[in-house]
Amino acid sequence: MTRQYLIVDDHPIVHQAMGDALRALDPECAVVTAERLDHAMRALRDGAPYTLVLFDLKLPDASGVDGLAEIRRQYPGSPVAVFSAHVEQPTIVRCLELGACGYIPKTHSPDAIRSALRLITSGCPYVPPQALATENPIRPRPDPHATRGSDPRSLGLTERQIDVLDLILKGLPNKLICRRLSLAEGTVKVHVSAVLRALGARNRTQAVIAASRIGLKLPDGS
Repeated sequence: MTRQYLIVDDHPIVHQAMGDALRALDPECAVVTAERLDHAMRALRDGAPYTLVLFDLKLPDASGVDGLAEIRRQYPGSPVAVFSAHVEQPTIVRCLELGACGYIPKTHSPDAIRSALRLITSGCPYVPPQALATENPIRPRPDPHATRGSDPRSLGLTERQIDVLDLILKGLPNKLICRRLSLAEGTVKVHVSAVLRALGARNRTQAVIAASRIGLKLPDGS
């Protein structure tokens, strides 16, 4: 079955660039474009199920996270990744909270964008480094882990689990974590489960949100 992608952005040059990037990853795919939120909603309503929706936060008929929230509300089964010039940590985390499966800043280099798309289309969330900026960690509401501090050791993680956490936050899937740390896949799965449990997260995206909320700081060189 042909994989189909929807690019929602009001700039034709973005349609072309992102379409080319997707076709480079998946030569047989179909790419549909929309310049407005209402056009995107029509495409989602009338088209075949989309493998991925790439969504800009600034559209002629929607600005900010409201458009993303509306798509997630009406089409919760459609994977949506944000592709935006906004790189503020609260915006990135809010999009993840709304269910975005990734957040790709338009400020990324072409190689970084392709790498992010490769991760997302393989089923792994992509979160940019800006989401974990610790200079001004976000603290929007009380968090059950907030009292534990920003040192991951305070979560009860072992040194190896901290290594795994670092690579999770960098967006690496289990197979690449295995290679990077020279661990068996079963061992990595055990460590990933321990990391998610320590952060009170059900999946990797929630782990990123939790790490951001508590201003988690990983040791240098981890």
